[in-house]
Amino acid sequence: MSSNPYAAPKARVDDAPAPDATAYFPVSRLKLMLMSFATLGLYEVYWFYKNWKAMQATGEKLNAPVRAVFYPVTAYWFFRHLRSRAEAAGVGAGFHAGGLAVALFVISAVTWQLPDPWWLTGYASFLVLLPVRGAIERINRKVAPDADRNARFTGWNIFGLVLGALMLTLIILGMVLPQE
Repeated sequence: MSSNPYAAPKARVDDAPAPDATAYFPVSRLKLMLMSFATLGLYEVYWFYKNWKAMQATGEKLNAPVRAVFYPVTAYWFFRHLRSRAEAAGVGAGFHAGGLAVALFVISAVTWQLPDPWWLTGYASFLVLLPVRGAIERINRKVAPDADRNARFTGWNIFGLVLGALMLTLIILGMVLPQE
């Protein structure tokens, strides 16, 4: 058998969706919860970035990095887009875009101003993303049923979990140990 020298390359480009790629960035519930909590919310920036890039690949004109960094403010537009996409795919969104966006804004952008230890509730903002993650999973299952579900923890994920656990331990110790 000879190969076709004129065939398109089969290598995957990281930010460009492959023909059989999922519509949005998939991640398991456990991975989203652990990574968001352990990385002190930084994984949520990455999650939003990957989903904005997926939206951008459909022809939307948007700046994915900026929208990801400011996700507490820009999440409504992603949630609204995802809700309409889920309804068009016939899988149902299962969430209200406005209500989730307000909850995400309050949890991630306002709770840090609370006194000790209540400001730690801001790290629970991933809970707001769980219904959105579920809608993404349903859409992806319909669009690309054989695609990877992104449930495995990579070396970088484990590194982030360990580093985050150390940081959270130091934060909690700093709050409970007596100050001199």
